[in-house]
Amino acid sequence: MGWQWATRVWERTFQQMLAGLAMTCFLTLPTHTAGAAGLMDLLDLAQKNDPVLQAALAKKQGVQEHRSQALARLLPTLAASAEYAQTYQDIRSSDNTVFAVGKTDYSSTNFGLTLTQPVFNWEMIVGYQQAGAESLRAEAEYQIAVQDLIIRVAELYMKALAARDQLTFVRAEQAAVEKHFELASGRFSKGLIPITDMHDAKARRATVSAQTIEAENRLDDALQALHEVTGQPVTDLDPLRPDIVPTDPDPTDVETWVKAAVKQNPAIILHKQAVEMADKEVARHNAAHLPTVDLVGSFTNEETDGTLYGGGSEIDNTKVMLRLNVPLYQGGMTRSKVAEAEHQRNAARQELIRQTRAVERQTRSAFLGVKSAINRVEALHQSVTSNQSALDAKQEGFLSGLYTSLAVLDAERDLYLTKQEYARARYEYLLNSLKLKKSTDTLSNRDIGQMAQLFR
Repeated sequence: MGWQWATRVWERTFQQMLAGLAMTCFLTLPTHTAGAAGLMDLLDLAQKNDPVLQAALAKKQGVQEHRSQALARLLPTLAASAEYAQTYQDIRSSDNTVFAVGKTDYSSTNFGLTLTQPVFNWEMIVGYQQAGAESLRAEAEYQIAVQDLIIRVAELYMKALAARDQLTFVRAEQAAVEKHFELASGRFSKGLIPITDMHDAKARRATVSAQTIEAENRLDDALQALHEVTGQPVTDLDPLRPDIVPTDPDPTDVETWVKAAVKQNPAIILHKQAVEMADKEVARHNAAHLPTVDLVGSFTNEETDGTLYGGGSEIDNTKVMLRLNVPLYQGGMTRSKVAEAEHQRNAARQELIRQTRAVERQTRSAFLGVKSAINRVEALHQSVTSNQSALDAKQEGFLSGLYTSLAVLDAERDLYLTKQEYARARYEYLLNSLKLKKSTDTLSNRDIGQMAQLFR
């Protein structure tokens, strides 16, 4: 009778411990601490410190200089030259009586200024237009990088939250399994359970221990990924509030989103600019067939201390002229470059078609992802409630001897897994909402600021 009474005490203690763990794990989520980082805080840090975004900014600024360079080719150029020479002369014999026989030496200096203004050069004009299209393309690339960073930070943030959720659940399960192992060890030593139950308790203990280590490593890696983007160590995160209510996309028609994406998506705009640049490249190479006209003005001052005729001189020359250059034949180089540019243009057009189709698919996927996530959130919420009821029933049945402690542990594990899936579904809903806005180029820091209110 004494051993039976002790066993009942252990069973009651085990049941109370399980109930306490459930309350701790699922009703008291991690709270905001002094080291917690909000989603908007991390985005601000990432926009200042992320190497990918900073590289995109530097690339945009560098490409924008191409327009200034193209404009410079259309503006006047002024060149100065200077020359100094020392001449040594030895006339040994000459039939020209003007030349004196004998040795002489003299110096000469030459200063010049040349001003050149292109009057007509179609290749340069098209090059300037092409640089403008390239500048717009660089801006589109940068905007894509900005929105990609928003998505990356949100994904990493929610991945870290999911890893922390998993670690919380696994640790709670580990505590329950440890208590079960202690109970099984005590009962086995007294001959109250078979050795198979003891082996099962050991296996569960080893499995959950390995899962705990894996979950700890996954959380550490997720926090390091945020560190990689923000440049600052991240030790804690604001959890998602339990009372958020998913809502359908507005507008609710997927075709409206697709049409807006085709019109506004920065990736499509980027490829349209690439096609325009390719058009200009064809025109620029065709312009090599056309003549060019330059206005050239020059001034030179030449001063010598002597000449072949003896005596020095100083001469100023001023010239103003129109210079016409007509290309006639360059071995087929121009025609080949035009053909190459046309092939590149065809490739750019095909890339635009591919990107347009990809954006249409991605927009539909994001839209349906939001709808699917809403349904999953609702279904998993009901599943959590059902699993919690099943656990409560098995805990009550454990006291009356209807269920073993293993059955209670299985119910606990099922509830943990359902809770994890429920949390993931809510994260997927938020991420797909951001991706849907990104597809239509309406994603901004404001959206992250509003979403940050859903975390506490």
